[in-house]
Amino acid sequence: MSNLIQQKQVQGLVTDLATKALDSVVVKKSNNLSDINASSARTNLGVYSQSQVDALIAGAENAHSVATLTARNALSGLKISDRVFISDDGDGKWALYIVTAVTDGLGSSSTFVKIADEDIFNNALSASAVKASYESNANTNVYTDAEKTKVGHISITQAVDLDAVESEMASTTSTANSALSTANSANTAAANAQSTANGAVSDAATAQSSANAAQTTANGAISDAASAQNTADSAITAAAAAQSTADRKADEFTHATQEFSGLTGPSNNPIALTLEHPLASGFTPQVFFNGLAVQSISYSPGVPEISIVVPYATEVSDVILVTYHWR
Repeated sequence: MSNLIQQKQVQGLVTDLATKALDSVVVKKSNNLSDINASSARTNLGVYSQSQVDALIAGAENAHSVATLTARNALSGLKISDRVFISDDGDGKWALYIVTAVTDGLGSSSTFVKIADEDIFNNALSASAVKASYESNANTNVYTDAEKTKVGHISITQAVDLDAVESEMASTTSTANSALSTANSANTAAANAQSTANGAVSDAATAQSSANAAQTTANGAISDAASAQNTADSAITAAAAAQSTADRKADEFTHATQEFSGLTGPSNNPIALTLEHPLASGFTPQVFFNGLAVQSISYSPGVPEISIVVPYATEVSDVILVTYHWR
């Protein structure tokens, strides 16, 4: 190898060594490791800093680990906020206590408060524990499946003003009560009319008796008999007219109000009701569903059947009132 080549190699080696000796790539003894990243170095070496070691020592000084409650009470040198871990808290499970008061530094004279135990960790997130904890709050109540089913019966397709609904229901109930009162008054009037008719019938019977007596007398006196017959005929005619009037008024005012409950069915489906009497011709029955007037009513005069349709699901507790005239 020529001297020139050797010289070139030596020069290249010198240049490489100079580059590797730069402060940015070498650790100098004179810097006492100040030229390295201490945090990264500790991480790479797996060692703690002084502050981390001091914190661990402080934690160890405030923590104790014993096997039983008896061993806890035998501890000495305790301070407020010291923590004591017990392997067996008397139930075969671990527990963690904190010291809240001391007198002479002995466990037997200190006050301990349990801050955690095995049962708390095992049960803290159970469904029953969460439910019991939530429902123990004031103004917090159980929402049952039965209540959910009742709410499910409500079908609302747009915004509803419940105050307006309540006001309308109150008005409808008032109207229904007024109608019922009117019906009761009509019933009383019908009873009075029936009493009047009965009086007319009684009068007719009396007139018939007088006519019979007059007919007997007429056997002795033809002239008087004819006159008496005319009187009797007039009385019978009047009695028949009174009876006809009574029958007509009885047809007009005889009515009934029936209550139905214990029925079930979906909304907007016909509900069949069987009345005690056939419906009178010329009168329209009135039906109230929980105090609300029913609009859709199907019936036929002379038949004790009626059918209604309401936009609500019918439940056992619903009350349906039917007021109608009959013969």
